[in-house]
Parts: sequence; structure tokens; C-alpha cells
Amino acid sequence: MSELRKVARGWRWGRPPPLPRSAPTPPLRTEAAFETDWARRPWANTVRDVLQELIVLPAVRYVTSPRVSGRERLLRLTPPVVLASNHASHLDTAVVAEALPLEWRHHLAVGGAADYFFKGKIRGTLAALLVGAFPVERKRASAVSARLAVRLVQEGWNLILFPEGGRSPDGWMQELKPGAAFVAARTKRPLVPMWIKGTEHLLPKGAKRLRRGRVDILIGDPLFPRDGEDARELNSRLDESLRRLSTEADSDWWTAMRTPGGDPYGPDAARWRRVWARGDAPEKSRSSWT
Repeated sequence: MSELRKVARGWRWGRPPPLPRSAPTPPLRTEAAFETDWARRPWANTVRDVLQELIVLPAVRYVTSPRVSGRERLLRLTPPVVLASNHASHLDTAVVAEALPLEWRHHLAVGGAADYFFKGKIRGTLAALLVGAFPVERKRASAVSARLAVRLVQEGWNLILFPEGGRSPDGWMQELKPGAAFVAARTKRPLVPMWIKGTEHLLPKGAKRLRRGRVDILIGDPLFPRDGEDARELNSRLDESLRRLSTEADSDWWTAMRTPGGDPYGPDAARWRRVWARGDAPEKSRSSWT
């Protein structure tokens, strides 16, 4: 049967006609193609700023009682910048935003997991509007995600990226992916390492309850891309900076400078032993609520 007759038969019985073999294969559409440019238009940015300043950030301050160290390092920079932090909780995005200068967070975009936040239209729309999220592929390299992130920085947006690619299941840092380093290297903008301690207890991955407690946010020295430095080399420097910040979070700045080779990745053991090995349970005096 000819291809033309197959097409005609498909329409006659009310079925969509089969594509001829000669037809080009349509491009694969993934969650990374979710449209979010509208969320960075002036009206959407204004709505987001109002919601964050009046509702989201006051709630975050109440829940986390954040303490920020190193904010003066940001004041010496000219935005846009790429902010790279460890990631253990859904609270991390709001905690990082709270640590930024006011004018920085009003021009902020956040890389969100495409297969999690942008799987459905409603969830993706809310993520884009409320936190300025844009889709980032975390299971494979994506030219769509990379081009979008680079374009946003070139347009003047500060980016929050979590180079682990997802929340830690046990509070220890996971292997860093080079996405944040790639964007900084391609745009020649500063890469700012940040370390968050405490959110892994308040709302860890898989938790159904939100606890109150203390969260520390440490801002490290910015990393400026060097001439000829590729993303892998810059990512290695980011790893070193995060190791130093994790040591500082558990001790002090002087100890971190003397012993920068901390191990934020934790022991090679079963998950329950890794959780136990952290040994930094939240304060018992704090209440928990659902």
C-alpha cells in the first residue's frame, strides 16, 4: 500500500495519519524547553518582588533565623554574578536570596530541575513566577539549558545554580557538575561559592514536616575565570572553595584557612551511618510544625 493511501485511510477512520517514512523526525521536546521568559518581564518581576519581600522572605526569617557571614564580599562585586551553593533542602533557594543585597535579589534567576519543577504546566508556571526559576537539565548535558543560563547572565541577571544537580539525600555534598562553572567561564563573570548549614535538618529531602532552627550561610571569596581556564578547571576551584567553607561552618575561619582540605562529601558508608556521622542535630529547644 502506498504511503499516500495510508494517510488517506487514517483520515477516513478518524485516526491521525501516520507520518510518511520520508518525513523528518520531529525534535525531542523535553522539560528544558519550558518557556519562562515571560517570568522576567517587568510585571512578573514586580509581582515576584512583592510576594518575596512581604510573604516569602519574612517566613524564611521566622523559620530559619539566618546568620550570614561574608556578605561584604558581595558588596565589592558588580553584578551579574553566578552563585553556586551546596543543596540539601527546598529552603536553600529562599535562604540564598535572603543573604543577597536587596537590589541583587530583585534581578535574580534560579536554575530549577527541569524534570521536577517543570514536569507540569501549573508547577512550572508557579516556579517561574514565585522564584524566577528556569529549567535546567540535571540528568544529561543540555545545550538548551546552557544557552539559556548564559543568555540570562549576559542580559544582567544574577543566577543561583546548585552544581550538585539535586538535593542531597543525607546532608553531605554530592559530586559537583560543571554547569555553574561553565556559565561563569563562558560569560567571564564571577563565580561566588556559598555554603548553607542547617537546612538539611529543617526540611531534608523526603521530609513531610518543616522544623524551625538556625541556618548559617557562608559566602566565600569570588572566583574570577582566568584566561584560558575551562569549566572543568574552574569547577575544581569551586570544589576547593566549598571544602574550605564547609570546614569554616563546622569550626571557624582560621581553622578553615589552615586546613582547607575538609571533606564535605562524607564517609563512604551506608546512608544511616552517613547521617549519624554528621553529628550536628538541630537544637532541641526549637519547635517543629507541619
